[in-house]
Amino acid sequence: MKVEREVTVVDPEARDISLPGGCILCGGDLDVRLSAGSAASVCMRCHWISRPHMKREDGTVHVIHPAGGIA
Repeated sequence: MKVEREVTVVDPEARDISLPGGCILCGGDLDVRLSAGSAASVCMRCHWISRPHMKREDGTVHVIHPAGGIA
């Protein structure tokens, strides 16, 4: 599933960003904290917490949520 959202970052050095409609569970805003090469995210609407992988490519940031296990 590919979702393209326009995100404006006021301070490019900021460590906290918000992705409007970025939650893959409920479509709520996804708050992301970047630190030391890793990321953590939380949706305040459904309270989903994740450790997404992020990749920067061609001026965009891709947020990838890998599977946590196999059922």
